[in-house]
Amino acid sequence: MEYWVKNYDIDGLRLDVANEVSHRFCKELRRLTKAIKPDFYLLGEIWHDAMTWLTGDEFDAVMNYPLATSIADFWLYPEKTSYDFECSINHNFTMYMQQTNNVLFNLLDSHDTNRLIDKVKDIDIFYQQLALLFTMPGSPCIYYGTEFAMEGSYDPDCRRCMPWEEIASGMFAEKIEKTKLLISLRKSNNAFKSKHFHFIEDKEDKRIIHFIKTDEDHKQVEVILNCSEQEHKIERKGNELFSLLAVDTILKPKGVYIQQI
Repeated sequence: MEYWVKNYDIDGLRLDVANEVSHRFCKELRRLTKAIKPDFYLLGEIWHDAMTWLTGDEFDAVMNYPLATSIADFWLYPEKTSYDFECSINHNFTMYMQQTNNVLFNLLDSHDTNRLIDKVKDIDIFYQQLALLFTMPGSPCIYYGTEFAMEGSYDPDCRRCMPWEEIASGMFAEKIEKTKLLISLRKSNNAFKSKHFHFIEDKEDKRIIHFIKTDEDHKQVEVILNCSEQEHKIERKGNELFSLLAVDTILKPKGVYIQQI
């Protein structure tokens, strides 16, 4: 590890199957890497509650599979309501200390799961979930190819080679631009990465995900996802930042609307 940090200036390290690595080793690894580079990022692959590894003397973060499951389940089980979704999301972010939540490694698919587009089977739902990923606290991660909805079932199919020739030809340009816009908003708009957010319950439609994010300067971003089968009326309050299937004041099913308010 010392060799790679000193000679190649790597910024972080992911430990595979980290729950099977001894705590003593993890503590020593942290002392070594932080002494060389104080902002070195230590990530563990742990699929469940990982509080034991996140007390400040081992990992900085873990792969946030519980968040990915909470997001996926809302679409898998149509009987779930927005309140169920809120409870599940809040549960994820009350498992750990705030310092950990700020840097949790958030993902929707990986080399160990089927691809996101394979899970949702619908490009519009794909972008709904991607919009959630980029508005949740933590560190959003894009698995290679997810930026253009690359296909792939379970391992090893999820590890397909990148189609570089098709990318160069512009075949996926429109999809890549959508992802780049979300990335740009995440980097430039502090509300997108803020830890302060609250859900708003829709009394008439229980399948509307609606929440407000507030940054440290009290600037706000409103996020609305229509996960129902009916059109949903939205109120335009400010600058539109990202939208899909939104026409005037109507957000169609599977639509996304994000605005600065």
